Amino acid sequence: MGEFIAAAALRADDVEKVAAAVFRYAEKHGAPAEFVEPDSGDGRSTVDLWAPRNGWIVTIWPTHFTGLNAVAQWLSGELTTLVSTIDVYDGDFWNHVLWRDGAEADRFSSWPDHFEADRHEAKRLKQEWAGRPDVLAESFGVPENHITPYLIPPYSSGVFGWWMRRRKPFPDDTTELADIWIFIDFWRRLGIHYPDAPPARSIRFTGRGSDGLPVGGPSF
Repeated sequence: MGEFIAAAALRADDVEKVAAAVFRYAEKHGAPAEFVEPDSGDGRSTVDLWAPRNGWIVTIWPTHFTGLNAVAQWLSGELTTLVSTIDVYDGDFWNHVLWRDGAEADRFSSWPDHFEADRHEAKRLKQEWAGRPDVLAESFGVPENHITPYLIPPYSSGVFGWWMRRRKPFPDDTTELADIWIFIDFWRRLGIHYPDAPPARSIRFTGRGSDGLPVGGPSF
């Protein structure tokens, strides 16, 4: 089985305020929850929150959590802020969705037609999930040319596709474009740092785990 990751970064500087909002979201949707010692979860029923770094608070949700963009949209509106989500599916591809004040601002997928055989539908999905570097540049306050090299699906066929899979967007990146962990370098260009230390707060869903939270948000 490949890697499944559900992560969201919020432009905020108060981890307690964000944790309280996550707890309210769980209560609002009938998902019993409790605060637990940080980093004490099993990865299947706990959301971890990290202290702010560079103005961003990163949250990592339970493995196989399917409601990432629903909760991100709500938190973005509730806290009137930007929320950037990363969703990795089975180690095959990664998606990025940006929410601004509760509204979707942009979306990108490294393999938007992964589940689609019909070429017309595949074309539509590629267009819908192409990502807009100009929107991200304006939202994050970074140069557009720092973002564009990441928003290229690496699964093109032929020699060009082979070359794309084996290149790094920038020389100082940690991995190649086709590796799903490239999202860490992508986030870093936006000013978001993937956690490399214990979390500051953890919330465990005590009922049916993440199944108690609603699904939703943009999907294929």
